[in-house]
Amino acid sequence: MTALNPYISQCSEAFDAEKSSQYRMAIQFALGGLSFALLDNTTNALVGLEFYQSDLLSSSNDLFRTLERALASKGLNNQSFLSVTCLFDNRFCTLVPAPLFNEAEQDAFLNFTFQIPEGHVTSFERIEKASCFNVYAFPKALHDMVVAKWKNVQMGHTTTLFINEVLASRPATSISLNVRNRDFDMVILKDGKLHFFNNFRFNTKEDFTYFLLFAMEQNGVTGEDVPVCFSGLIRPASEIIDLCGRYVRDIHFVEAPETLRSNKAFNEVPYPYYHIHYQALK
Repeated sequence: MTALNPYISQCSEAFDAEKSSQYRMAIQFALGGLSFALLDNTTNALVGLEFYQSDLLSSSNDLFRTLERALASKGLNNQSFLSVTCLFDNRFCTLVPAPLFNEAEQDAFLNFTFQIPEGHVTSFERIEKASCFNVYAFPKALHDMVVAKWKNVQMGHTTTLFINEVLASRPATSISLNVRNRDFDMVILKDGKLHFFNNFRFNTKEDFTYFLLFAMEQNGVTGEDVPVCFSGLIRPASEIIDLCGRYVRDIHFVEAPETLRSNKAFNEVPYPYYHIHYQALK
């Protein structure tokens, strides 16, 4: 396939490919896109970010080869890392209460909600604070290529990380959204407990706002008294935020923790864009 250019590519002055053994790397794979972040474990400083998005990234092979070319351009493709975390970022996931979960039936849980694409297999992760399991599907070919390259890679799903972070750090009654290009995850907490989780596809700002307000109404919360926190691929100066702001009084965005160090090279990249990566790097 034709080599692609990243739409975000930042490296700090401290980046040094020869120091890769002290770097943690978090990779996020989605249909049509991939991204990765590098954190220097000795300084807790972000040293690299790269994001790709294209309709050409339509297969596991396309995604993996693009990642390899991106790493090669930085002298990292054949280097070792302190750790590598790979996150599958797709809609093919569902939460199952712990008392109902049966590992042997994980395919059935997903097939009840989705038509799982050919070549995908299922796995699961326990979300302790919510007493449930996140069952998800991912492309086996991509998984196998990643594991062959990094033997000790940690694999997981974006939504598990997102839900765990929400449960650990957001107000007891609140709404949290993680936004992608054409869909978003939504979590509602009530009294510190996971009350609602779902994913919504959208094409317009009106779609986005409708799904947000509909889910709020169905779950007995309003924009008058419940804060909404955004993360993911969205900026404060956007039409979606302007429209949502007509109905939600308290809108804010996840903020970079004080423990994360970065330099001016990353000032142009909003922290919400790589918030999930950082959670995977902690």
